[in-house]
Amino acid sequence: MATILRSAGEIIPLSDLSLSALQLAVGGDIQGVTTHDGRVMYINEEGKLQHLPVNDAATQLYQHGTYDPIVGDVVVLTHEETYAEQEAALSSDLDEEEAFLPGNPYEYGDRD
Repeated sequence: MATILRSAGEIIPLSDLSLSALQLAVGGDIQGVTTHDGRVMYINEEGKLQHLPVNDAATQLYQHGTYDPIVGDVVVLTHEETYAEQEAALSSDLDEEEAFLPGNPYEYGDRD
């Protein structure tokens, strides 16, 4: 199960991975980054502009944490959730590419 890592040090389980739940958890628009062990971590996209506090635990997980600290509350996916999300994104990308193959009758939205 995904976890919310609060900048104050709290760790809270999160089962709802909908966009609205992720935005609520981080306090704004989300940005996905990769942890040093390959998981996805969602952060507040404008956290630094909002001067949110540094999240030490999240910074340690971030693959570039020594150079770019993570601020605010974050959501960290498990490895299983990360792989499922990557598979869904890859499948979605393939569907979009297939829709625009030459000779495809649905190319450019022509559905007649």
